[in-house]
Amino acid sequence: MSTLRDFAERRRRGADVLDRLAAALGELGVEAAEARERLAALAGRARSGRFHVLLLGGFSSGKSTLLNALMGQPVLPVKVNPCTAILTELAFGETPSVEVRFGDGRDPETLPPAAFLERFQLETAEESRAGAEATDRFGAVDRAVVRWPLPLLRDGVALLDTPGLDDDEVRTARTLATLPEADAVIVVLNATRFLSDLERRTIRRHLLPLGLTNLFFPVTMVDLLDALSDTPKRDLEEMQRRGRSLLGPLCEVRGEDRFDERLFFLDARGALLARWDRATGRRREPPDEAALATSGLPSFAEALERFLVQERGEAQLGLLVSATGRIRDDLDRQARLDRATASASVEELRARQEELEPRFRELSAIAARVAHTVDDFVDRQALDVWQDLRAFLAQTEERLPEAVAGFDLGGLADLDLLTPAGRMRVEDRLHEELEGWLTGQVAAWQRGLEPRLERALEQLRAEVAGDARDFDRLAATIVTDFAGGLLEMPESGTAEDVDPVERWFSVAVGAVLLSPGAMAAGWTEGYEGALKGAASRLAARVAVVALGALLGPIGWIGLALYAIMDAVLLVLTGGSRLRRLRDQLARELSGKLVAQADAVEDALGERVRTALKPLRDGIVGAANAEADELRRLLERTIAAREEAVRTAAERADTWEIALGALAEGIAELETL
Repeated sequence: MSTLRDFAERRRRGADVLDRLAAALGELGVEAAEARERLAALAGRARSGRFHVLLLGGFSSGKSTLLNALMGQPVLPVKVNPCTAILTELAFGETPSVEVRFGDGRDPETLPPAAFLERFQLETAEESRAGAEATDRFGAVDRAVVRWPLPLLRDGVALLDTPGLDDDEVRTARTLATLPEADAVIVVLNATRFLSDLERRTIRRHLLPLGLTNLFFPVTMVDLLDALSDTPKRDLEEMQRRGRSLLGPLCEVRGEDRFDERLFFLDARGALLARWDRATGRRREPPDEAALATSGLPSFAEALERFLVQERGEAQLGLLVSATGRIRDDLDRQARLDRATASASVEELRARQEELEPRFRELSAIAARVAHTVDDFVDRQALDVWQDLRAFLAQTEERLPEAVAGFDLGGLADLDLLTPAGRMRVEDRLHEELEGWLTGQVAAWQRGLEPRLERALEQLRAEVAGDARDFDRLAATIVTDFAGGLLEMPESGTAEDVDPVERWFSVAVGAVLLSPGAMAAGWTEGYEGALKGAASRLAARVAVVALGALLGPIGWIGLALYAIMDAVLLVLTGGSRLRRLRDQLARELSGKLVAQADAVEDALGERVRTALKPLRDGIVGAANAEADELRRLLERTIAAREEAVRTAAERADTWEIALGALAEGIAELETL
């Protein structure tokens, strides 16, 4: 199996090939300038190849201890005041150092790790007076960039340790806003308060709707269970059960259950001490391998690396091949047009270009029709998603009484309702059962959204196909007439017979899948796989905004949880209290979920349009870009005539050499 370092080496070799191809086009001059720029940009992207891994968790969940364990010694502060926690980025560096960046315009400050730890970690004696003094001390810090010779970071992985989710609201909002673009998200949970209200709320509101398949759930501080619990083994089993119930929907990858590869019980402190001797203040050489294995840390690190290599890395390599192939096809068209117009004068070519201007306006008209078709598609989706979500909420209300009746509230729940403390226990249990059930319902709705959107995309492709073919036929006649009838261009405009609408959709799908950090695994399965990947990505994005439109200060799930308290308070005397509690809860929620959907119909539709905007802009932009590229193609051909000082035969040889180099380069990329 490939390792992260092996993949990075293959990616670097690919970048070298792209640089070599760009250099091979140097002799062609102005007509290949754009192709050289595209190849150079692709090489730069491949060479940088950063993977952004975001860490989330509540304050004191053990995020910094986990990262310290990965680095093998205490580097990050673990006693930072929650009101002033700073953003910390881990990146590779041969020499350990910390760069502190400020948000007030000051120049960055570089510190040794020990000085950073001393300066930014609050000692116990300071904690009681941290407050405003600590705010003054840390408030201007934007982030700290820790450079460390950690193998996992060597090949472009950046770990971002975020402030606690119960920390500063501005930084927390900024953290959550980056979730859809992260390559992986590590949600650090605390075994001593496993899946707390804050953690469940974050998962429900911010992770579940995203449909992310790149989530990991390390559970830290399992070593404390022996001291805090009489039944630590049973507690771990219960955490495993609750984890599967609440986190299971987040651990499915293309229908495959990956839960066992995503939830890890870790003794991060034990892993750190297996590598760091606290008594001497030095690293253990060699580390305590037995203690390290027992801590669970190696399994977690290996699972993260497998994700980075297999699910994302291979897709990036595939992209190098497909992108270079498109550049080759564009140059091939340029070469044929250059040969066909070799005997024409600049004045003659300018005259032909002027005569073709009405046809360029026809291309623009076709692109406008495509824009209208895609805009209609987006409007339909906005309405369909609202209607579908409303129907889902109605079905949820119908199922609620039966679901509540089946909740396990414990054998003594009816008696518990007789006392305030007992009612609180029943209320807590209802919270947990109802939240788990509603989370499962949301996950099922979101899974159903993906195939519906995939079918809608297929229908859109069929609707646009006619205009795409008209566009290609017109573009082909423009090139043929510009060449004086000496050149017959295939309608697709490429060396291969490619469905023109598929060409446009490929651009749009790429915009959806290959935004920074987005999952691009669909590209490894060809265009159809990429289209399904785009449907999945868009469905997740649409689900986020659709559910987000329903989330006010409480949210519709919060509304259900608040109804529990009302129902509990109404059950005071007479009959079966537990039965009355279940019935009252169902009545309290009747109609309220659907009513919330009705209240936000317009807002939800607007958000869905925003979610689909990358696809819309990708398709429409591809049509407009091809029209613009056709104009540039003619301009480059004319410029090449003005520049040409060599004979036609010499230019033909130059083209042959350049295209041959591209063919060899693509073949080499395919072997990576």
